[in-house]
Amino acid sequence: MTKTGDKWQWIIGDAPPPLDPHSKVKHQLVRDYLYKYIGVLMANEKIPRLKLTLVDGFAGGGLYTDGNGIAPGSPLIMLQTVKEAEAYLNATRTQTRRAVEAQYHFVEPNPSSFEYLTHTLKAENYGHLIDNDIRLYKNKFESVCADITAAGVSHQGGQRAIFLLDQYAYNDISMPTVRNIFQHLKGAEVILTFNVDSLLTFLTDSKQFHSITQKIGLEHYINWQDIARLKAGSHWRQMIQRQISHGIWKASGARFMTLFFVTPKGNRPWSYWLVHLSNAYRANDVMKTVHWDHGNSFGHSLDGGFFEIGYEANKDIDVTSQSEMNFTETRAFDDTLRSKSVETLQDLLPRMIYSNPKGLLFNDLMSQIANQTTATEKIVKESLHVGVASKEVQAVIEGGGLRAKGSSIHGTDILIPHRQRSIFLGHL
Repeated sequence: MTKTGDKWQWIIGDAPPPLDPHSKVKHQLVRDYLYKYIGVLMANEKIPRLKLTLVDGFAGGGLYTDGNGIAPGSPLIMLQTVKEAEAYLNATRTQTRRAVEAQYHFVEPNPSSFEYLTHTLKAENYGHLIDNDIRLYKNKFESVCADITAAGVSHQGGQRAIFLLDQYAYNDISMPTVRNIFQHLKGAEVILTFNVDSLLTFLTDSKQFHSITQKIGLEHYINWQDIARLKAGSHWRQMIQRQISHGIWKASGARFMTLFFVTPKGNRPWSYWLVHLSNAYRANDVMKTVHWDHGNSFGHSLDGGFFEIGYEANKDIDVTSQSEMNFTETRAFDDTLRSKSVETLQDLLPRMIYSNPKGLLFNDLMSQIANQTTATEKIVKESLHVGVASKEVQAVIEGGGLRAKGSSIHGTDILIPHRQRSIFLGHL
């Protein structure tokens, strides 16, 4: 292995590069998310198969070293996780096996690392899949994205695809490329790393940064005229982060976004964002669940209740005290945040329900608030328990009846204020 700047290069015959702690956790998140993702999509036991496209846009050589020896990189993690999930789906079946029919696209432009990846796949007994279920690209991701997207479309099966775009900095992936993925693959999701600290540290109202941000599709979302003024204030990073996060969401074309902090250890611990983009609420909820599962490994800087993605100068929290996507100190997904989320949502959600006197489908509620809270569906249900138990809020079951507690709410239940009981429940 060799290292050029901050990027590793894999060389056959040399030991693979070390796996740093934050990358190890990130790999575990990818593994856990993919496993849960397959489980959710195959929850109905009558579904015989799942067609899936899995893309690693920055594949590397496929192996790392860590304290326990050799560790798999993200290409092997994808392959192994699909195999494990498929085995679980069939653990108790004696007839009609269920299948995950995955196609893999691994992209690595460095010739030496690409050769190492090919060698690794063959050594791990995946060689027979190369040029069939596994397609390798010795190119930069942006140059082959259209071909990969077209292959995903032809794979059909709901066009379900996960793109892992683990770029080192912030300028290897453009938002127009991400938007193109969502425009052509209706079931696509993107997991994107974005080194926000690297961008913010050097960002100025200069020709250079106008060009850089224009290239990645974010120039339009930055308030350039105010950068100098913002940087003179104590909260300038938070304010510009709001603009950039809003830009990623809007420019990507995705309906849902989750955004979490990862702060690596080392001499230059620049934080980066792990961004999940999708058009499916369920995918958004599964990703939040995985982040909560990993507790202290990922951070957030958001309120426990609702927040708004983005930043508007005339709604500056320093002026108006409006709670927006307010990036402050990074905190963990822990019991403190969970308690704060439940407490805050217990107050906010009934107000939202009372503003919809004709009733609000629980699934619609979750879709409406998905981009405004770190809370999972499970936490939202927990926060509704007091209201449901006291009948302040009524969860009307499809076909008749009422839920007795928040945790038993189903997606098809209609949430109504108590005063509307006679309209919706008739004789009940």
